[in-house]
Amino acid sequence: MAKLDQALRKQADVEADNIPTSSLHSILHQAFLTSIRSTFRVEVGTPFQSLRLLPGTSAFSGNAIWVILAEGCWEANPGLPNCASDRGETFTRNASTTWSTQRLANGGLYQLPTYEEQPLGLTGSAYYGFDTVELGLDSQGLPTLSNQLVAGIATDNYFVGSLGLSPFPFNISGLNDPVPSLLGTLRNQSFVQSSSWAYTAGAFFQTPPVYGSLTFGGYDETRFDPNKTLNNIAFSGDTSRDLQLQLHTITYNTLGSSPLLVDSVYVFIDSLASQIWLPTAACRNFETAFNLTWDSSTSLYLIDESVHNTLLAQKPVFKFTLGGGDSNSETVDILLPYAAFDLNVTLPIVNGTYRYFPLKRADNATQYTLGRVFLQEAYIIADYDRKNFSVSQALFPPASVARKLTTICAPGNEAACKQSEKALGTGGIAGIVVGCVAFLGLLAASLGWLLWKRRKAHAKTRGSLPGVDEKIEPLPPSEPLLAQTELESREAALYEMDQRNEFRPELGEGRNAFTPELDEGRPKIKDGPSERQEMGSSDVAAYELEAPVPR
Repeated sequence: MAKLDQALRKQADVEADNIPTSSLHSILHQAFLTSIRSTFRVEVGTPFQSLRLLPGTSAFSGNAIWVILAEGCWEANPGLPNCASDRGETFTRNASTTWSTQRLANGGLYQLPTYEEQPLGLTGSAYYGFDTVELGLDSQGLPTLSNQLVAGIATDNYFVGSLGLSPFPFNISGLNDPVPSLLGTLRNQSFVQSSSWAYTAGAFFQTPPVYGSLTFGGYDETRFDPNKTLNNIAFSGDTSRDLQLQLHTITYNTLGSSPLLVDSVYVFIDSLASQIWLPTAACRNFETAFNLTWDSSTSLYLIDESVHNTLLAQKPVFKFTLGGGDSNSETVDILLPYAAFDLNVTLPIVNGTYRYFPLKRADNATQYTLGRVFLQEAYIIADYDRKNFSVSQALFPPASVARKLTTICAPGNEAACKQSEKALGTGGIAGIVVGCVAFLGLLAASLGWLLWKRRKAHAKTRGSLPGVDEKIEPLPPSEPLLAQTELESREAALYEMDQRNEFRPELGEGRNAFTPELDEGRPKIKDGPSERQEMGSSDVAAYELEAPVPR
């Protein structure tokens, strides 16, 4: 692993040196690498603290940037080796002179709006605040955004922070204006031409490993197969499950084999989850076909070397047949080789490494999810102006192939958008491409640590950080964290720029966090345009907190 890590880092440095840059206009593109997914460099605070985040595709959970607080290591995981590095580096609030909770109640402590992740056991609370955010490194000339909403988390349910991709702003009790999301800010400040993004998680198992791709305001034509694409899938009527579609069947390429998924189900694409959650009947079919064994103590499919070697020899390729909401709609087949499912669980306290198959048993339809494992081989383009998305088979071009970035123009602004592209030329359209950073071993190290913690939890003295070890008592619905969200203005001239965790932290008494105000269980988004909302430009005082315990 050490030699592989060094080789990948060397390759990343070479690729970064050869990436052309130009003035940023309509598309922002970044790429990094992890063991099964790519992380993206974001700098937060003053002075900047450099962090690595995973893209968050969830409509409501992606309203803010989630960063791992320093407490997520020295308090939540005091004995975890290389904790900060494994968690994508940590953020210290009182080390930033621009961190502020001045306009937030309850000291900024709220529950995370994990409406779709909660059924998977992925919940938590966060210290919210406003701070300066820069995409990429300070030297790369990417946008610097002031007063951006940042959520500091320490819970192990989300072991790495999240770069939320949602365009939706959200209301916070006591504030007059909705707070723009990252994409909303990029759009309003005219860094991109539309409320859209495109993403694939990258494929570590490829030779050489392939970096992920994230584009705001457009897509990279070299990263997907247009002949294996399901276009114009309408967003779900349930806005929080916007990226929902039908999974008709799952089959594999062994002659005479039976389908693994027989009855079609609706599934939600969500990068905040890492595994694939399927009906129990389908999981049983996987067990029978590939001799998988469900480990009840870890809630994982652990596989031994004999089973692994059999799968390597068999080389099954799993075909996910997907369609839109209409049963008569077109379909697309997304192929995932066994290598995409060949993952490790490492127990740092117990000698050895265990292989596991990233499939989870779903108890009901709210849990049917295609997580980051699926996104290794799938490319998603989400267009919030047109309220649709596409799913394609991902491609893995060699580093010598130049990126081909295409702008998505907002409806009604196509002429001006295309004219702007023509005036800028190819370099201007492409924007600034950020260099790659190799980030290896994250899944194995973090999941192994969580499993060990679960086994040792009864013997560990809990800390006091809310969202990690302390119970968050919800306040009455009249004091919500998130009220009804609304889409940003579509004015053409304006543009402002894992898995069900196996260790569920025990919660104690002591503090309150606001919870979202719900309408029949979840917030709703109004149809039609709304008045463009921006954060105030006035200076706010830094929110000073006690100094953290040194690591």
